[in-house]
Amino acid sequence: MTDKVFIVGGTGHIGERCVQQLLNNNVPVTLYTRSPSKVQAKFPQVAMVEGDYNDFTPLERGIQGHARLFLLVADLAGMPKIKETIATLAYRAGVKQIVDISSLAVTLPWRSTFLGNTHRLAEEAIHAIPQRSGTYVALRPTMFMTNHLWIDVQTIKKEGVLRHTADVDELEGFISNHDIADLAANVLQDSIEKHGDATYELTGCALTPRQRVAALEKVAGRKVEYVQISPKERYEKLIGMGMPHVMAMDLVSLFKGVNTVSLGLPIVLGREPESFEQWLEHYKDVFQ
Repeated sequence: MTDKVFIVGGTGHIGERCVQQLLNNNVPVTLYTRSPSKVQAKFPQVAMVEGDYNDFTPLERGIQGHARLFLLVADLAGMPKIKETIATLAYRAGVKQIVDISSLAVTLPWRSTFLGNTHRLAEEAIHAIPQRSGTYVALRPTMFMTNHLWIDVQTIKKEGVLRHTADVDELEGFISNHDIADLAANVLQDSIEKHGDATYELTGCALTPRQRVAALEKVAGRKVEYVQISPKERYEKLIGMGMPHVMAMDLVSLFKGVNTVSLGLPIVLGREPESFEQWLEHYKDVFQ
């Protein structure tokens, strides 16, 4: 009998794809959501539990009978406590495997970044749950390709310019949301014993701004120029978008020099990771 999977964070770029992959393989899933109508529009066939992070009573009841949990929490400020609470309730209910979307920033020096420290505290809290009855798999993605959809898309469309702080030939690591989701779905369908308490670092490709611009030009069918900007200029842009200071500071320098492709990624993913150009093909209309 296929294990039932409880999903927390199933409507974003990563979660939605993971849910669809599980459904494609006839895995029964239940989504925890604040917006049932949103889930109903995307996945009319799935079970839902309505709830939020202020009261976990619906989750505590709804997660009963599920063997696995996909855990993606976007609330950075409250993340450690939220994840610890959900994981504790999950293990108490008999969940045997948690697959958590963490961050490669965990591997950066202690307290050097807000993002890394937040995810580190969350991972440590789950690991430290007394007498936990299940395994804990942490997926640690590097810089998201989807950052281009909310940070860079407007300047690319309106001005034909990609602005960033890196040197034009400086390698940077990236990962596709499709790769993160597909790998999570694979782990949730493999035997629990296979992955145990594994941690997987997810860097799918390393490319330079010059290479990113070339891919954008090819897929979008338009001229795109790369303009190197100062850290202060990037910080001010992020602040202007409404980003909190600590997050803006992180994104100015996060993963600087972290550009080693994860060699084991194709093994767990079951295919080669997406290139930036392949990823862009899914969103080409956004950039045209």
